[in-house]
Amino acid sequence: MDSNYTAKLVYSGEGAAVSFDHSVSYIDFANSVRDRFPVLGRSIVNLSASGSESVLSNNVSEDSSVSFDENDYLGCYRPEEAKRYCSKGWENYIKSKNQKFQGGVEEFRLKLCMYAIEMGFEYKNVRNTKKRVVAYCSKRESEHCGWCVKASLLEYNRFFVMTNLVNEHSCHSVVRLQTNKMMGSKIIKSIMLDKVRENPNKKAIDIYHEIKSDMGWRSLIVRFVESNPSSTIKIEYEPETRRFEQMFVCYDAWMKGFQFCRPIIFIDATFISNKYRGQLIGASAKDANQGLYPVAYAIVDSETESNWRFLLQYI
Repeated sequence: MDSNYTAKLVYSGEGAAVSFDHSVSYIDFANSVRDRFPVLGRSIVNLSASGSESVLSNNVSEDSSVSFDENDYLGCYRPEEAKRYCSKGWENYIKSKNQKFQGGVEEFRLKLCMYAIEMGFEYKNVRNTKKRVVAYCSKRESEHCGWCVKASLLEYNRFFVMTNLVNEHSCHSVVRLQTNKMMGSKIIKSIMLDKVRENPNKKAIDIYHEIKSDMGWRSLIVRFVESNPSSTIKIEYEPETRRFEQMFVCYDAWMKGFQFCRPIIFIDATFISNKYRGQLIGASAKDANQGLYPVAYAIVDSETESNWRFLLQYI
């Protein structure tokens, strides 16, 4: 049986036919479309299909609109779905005055912390008891930020209710980050419980991989850049499994100091002896006192030409 197909394409009133087989890649097919419609140039091609699957044959009628189903015949080259992080929805945990929390002070504390993490600010508890909580933005004194929340216990039903909420920040540091020192064990516990409630049959290892995927290498990069501005870090990992492959690190202070060293770079490697194994390869120079001066380093699986190239291309 012949495995070749023909797709009829229409763009801006102009039609063309493109032949392909079932193993064609999305990129190759998109290039064929660009060849037939040069006006597209090298811009991104978004392919959509209409019509039934029956038109996917060697005999395509002239009046059929589009006879190509990318989901069935373009393999794994589909657009990646938007990622949903664990903190999705945390911005709605603190809404308005008189909002009630049936779980009492523990639920209020937990949701206030998760709300602050998602919104990108830190707060200080002026009062924090089982019956009353008063919190202000951590920038209240330094930048006179007016954000504050007050909540107290309702004795008749043991609910915790917000008696006052000023939910606007006048400080200039409200930025949502992927890392936060308020992310503690209680929040991780809450995330895990929610996942178990959604699917009681979910295995512990599956929950572990989901949380690791949400809070993985990107968090490390953010933390590094925050504490070392203008420094360089490059991390490469396998896209499907998110398994770590190699990492390059060069501190801004090292590069500034290298300007006063001899213009010669020495490279060397050593084994990593912990449970993860691999090798540490590095570049160094000599300072005015004939001492070794660090320039950059990389963590790789082995000492190969491609890994040395990975280190040297970023210096």
